[in-house]
Amino acid sequence: MNPDATTSVITSPVPVWLDWVLSNTPSGLLLLDAQSRIVFANKWFLTRARVFTNQITGHKLLDVFPVLGDGHFERALERAIRSGFPALLSQTLHPSPFPLYSPAAPRANESLLRQSIHIVPMGPADTAEAGQRFTLIQISDVSPTVTRERLLKAQADRMSDLVHLDALTGIGNRRFFDESIAAEMRAASRAGTSMGLVMLDIDQFKQFNDLYGHPAGDTCLQAVAGVLEAVCRRPRDLIARYGGEELVVILPDTDEVGTIQVARDILQRIRDLAIAHKNNFGRPIVTLSAGVSAGAVQAQDLPASLIRQADQALYAAKNAGRDRVFCFDVGRQVAVPV
Repeated sequence: MNPDATTSVITSPVPVWLDWVLSNTPSGLLLLDAQSRIVFANKWFLTRARVFTNQITGHKLLDVFPVLGDGHFERALERAIRSGFPALLSQTLHPSPFPLYSPAAPRANESLLRQSIHIVPMGPADTAEAGQRFTLIQISDVSPTVTRERLLKAQADRMSDLVHLDALTGIGNRRFFDESIAAEMRAASRAGTSMGLVMLDIDQFKQFNDLYGHPAGDTCLQAVAGVLEAVCRRPRDLIARYGGEELVVILPDTDEVGTIQVARDILQRIRDLAIAHKNNFGRPIVTLSAGVSAGAVQAQDLPASLIRQADQALYAAKNAGRDRVFCFDVGRQVAVPV
């Protein structure tokens, strides 16, 4: 390609020191004339764009890089030139406008550099001296920053998971439950929907530990948590270890009938596991007791009230002989078998 521009910027010799500075600047530099033709590109840009100076000098930017047309970059460039004010395109909103690649990346695995772009039109005084307004485009490679931010976010997510997970069972812990029930009650109140809560307790768990040992008790807790995960598999269903041998299930958008059915399913799945428990007072296997509280959530309802109702139903189930489901009747303010 032959340059078709005749500005002094192209033809004037560049001092050695200035050529050295521009060649070693760790960002891309492009200079456009008043007709948006490229009159200069530094070594950083040429290497990553995989072009030579004589292939782009004198040609309009959008002719050389048509991918920049009809997008945020072209609009930002036009606005900066028209207004005379600089424009910044962040990598967050406009990550890779230019087709630039890392010179060290293998061709088979290469990806576009993440870019932050600063468009700077020449000021009035300099424009008058130069005879026309030039525009500088500076491109920074922010790929390392993006990678670092992703790693930090991934680490933060992992730390958040650890904070909210029970180490033994892998399900939510008490903190996760406390935060989740408050959030789900607010959501149910706004949407005018029902929500169910099931509190579960492993029957005679102390006796189980005394007979079989704490490692067996840990295995039992893990098995119960696995049943909860298998039964409560909707995306918004939430399960957690409330403390000791108590576990809880939060069921958004679920009425009393549905919540009771989930509780029954869990108890039956535990029976089906047939985990031996000779000290379960007449039952040779591990069983659960369950307390249910469910219904429409009002704006004034507090998590403590819902928990108290489910807990009252749970203790009623245990006092009635265990291995059963009780539900709190809000109208009568009493727990009843279901």
